[in-house]
Amino acid sequence: MKYVKSVLMSGYYGFDNSGDDAILKAVVKDLKKLNDDLSITVLSKNPKKTEEMYPVKAVNRFSIRDVINAIKSTTMLISGGGSLLQDVTSSRSLWYYLAVMAIAKMYNKPVMVYANGIGPINKKFNRYLTKLVLNKVDIITLRDNMSKDYVEDLNVKNKEIYVTADPVFTLEPSPKNIIDNIFSDEGIPREGQLIGISVREWKKAENLEERIASTIDYLINTYGVSVVLIPMHYPEDMEFSKSVLNLVNEKGCYLLKKKYSVEEIMGVIRELDIIVAMRLHSLIYAATQSIPMVGLVYDPKVEGILNSIGMKYMTNVEDLQVEDLISNIDYVWNNKEDLKSDLENIEEELKKLALKNVKLAYEKLR
Repeated sequence: MKYVKSVLMSGYYGFDNSGDDAILKAVVKDLKKLNDDLSITVLSKNPKKTEEMYPVKAVNRFSIRDVINAIKSTTMLISGGGSLLQDVTSSRSLWYYLAVMAIAKMYNKPVMVYANGIGPINKKFNRYLTKLVLNKVDIITLRDNMSKDYVEDLNVKNKEIYVTADPVFTLEPSPKNIIDNIFSDEGIPREGQLIGISVREWKKAENLEERIASTIDYLINTYGVSVVLIPMHYPEDMEFSKSVLNLVNEKGCYLLKKKYSVEEIMGVIRELDIIVAMRLHSLIYAATQSIPMVGLVYDPKVEGILNSIGMKYMTNVEDLQVEDLISNIDYVWNNKEDLKSDLENIEEELKKLALKNVKLAYEKLR
């Protein structure tokens, strides 16, 4: 009987977040491309939906028995990608991912931290726990240099740490005819230029809706563009984007009202001239299509990815000054052709680095 190698994936899966859906889609695609016989199981909040969306098995991430059984029966655990190891969201989330890795090591399974963005981890006990687990895993790949600096700051002594790139850099957008249909269905005009806006709620950012709406009014007035609001996480981003839209005074702002696949959102972003974005993977989607960007920084991971691709045009949302944001947008708008060329020049290298994650994973898959 043929022995089939298997991988168990632990991450923020099954939560209707486009960025994490994209990570899972990219990792599964890339792993299967090298070995279609590989069996992949995913720890998911919504196992049924995950199995419908991807060629994988899925188990309930909140069932301790199911998680342990999945770990016992797998060849290898992959943790990530994404920003799993941080305690800004909550300590519980951090403990969960560390516990899954620790249990896998108890059962002598190879563990790979796969293209993670790590930090911030603020609590002393959490930093200690993270260091303890990361020193025991078999290999760590990180999606940016800021994460590597953070791991070094934790005093992690693991010998196998590599800076690669986010898995999403290997994905391709939907064909143009599908995107044309989306624009038609949503009533978004194709003539003229387009600026995308992708925002989320952030409680530490006062009056964020008003400030984004004011910026949109400026863009429509100054550049004569249409503006498209692009939700990335459902339903939160949709509701927040609706609030922004209701505050826009000028005509020419549109909201993607339907829920779209990863590839479809990437295809929409491909049609933009520039994007102003808060969600990490809206920026990564833009980078994969060489679309110049301005970042709205609410978390160090956003700053980290912008620095890693040389797009250092950003504004902090917790003290957002509309004038500062507009200044960054003006610069990117006026230099968009040069910036697009810069992104095109690094696109192939980012894909190679993203695929390096897969090569390193197979080296540990024994």
